[in-house]
Amino acid sequence: MADETTLVLGGTGKTGRRVTERLRARDVAVRVGSRSGEPPFDWEDRSTWAPALDGAGRAYVSFFPDLAVPGAPEAIEELAERAISGGTRRLVLLSGRGEQEAQRAEDALQRSGADWTVVRCSWFMQNFSESFFLEQVLTGEVALPADSVLEPFVDADDIADVVVAALTEDGHSGKV
Repeated sequence: MADETTLVLGGTGKTGRRVTERLRARDVAVRVGSRSGEPPFDWEDRSTWAPALDGAGRAYVSFFPDLAVPGAPEAIEELAERAISGGTRRLVLLSGRGEQEAQRAEDALQRSGADWTVVRCSWFMQNFSESFFLEQVLTGEVALPADSVLEPFVDADDIADVVVAALTEDGHSGKV
């Protein structure tokens, strides 16, 4: 599979850039799927999907802005259909825990006929060091609506390791 192109949607984002780095370290041909990629990929512009998928045998699918938003399942279903019809067989979807729309997106992927894997996680640890909560961390107080609910925080590096394994190794298809 090292000579087969892998499309990384969200390839400049929190998990996507890590997936891209790891694939390149394994000498895997990578196409970064982003609005600034070549060719560009934009979830809001379906005309960009086919050129980004062209020649890719597998893809990491990170939906923007989030799988929990209305319309995400339909977008995943359409992307999977286009991927399969264009020859992209292996699809690895980043999903969220306990989100109704994310579950519907997972179901659409699972029905697609692809060799699919769902990587389901919750909050990224990097939300505290790279984005949402950084300012609060720096001021010394982070307030979360979690109270007594136990919610795991997952390191984006660990997510990338799992995604790369699912993309490049046998034995992960058809699994969450």
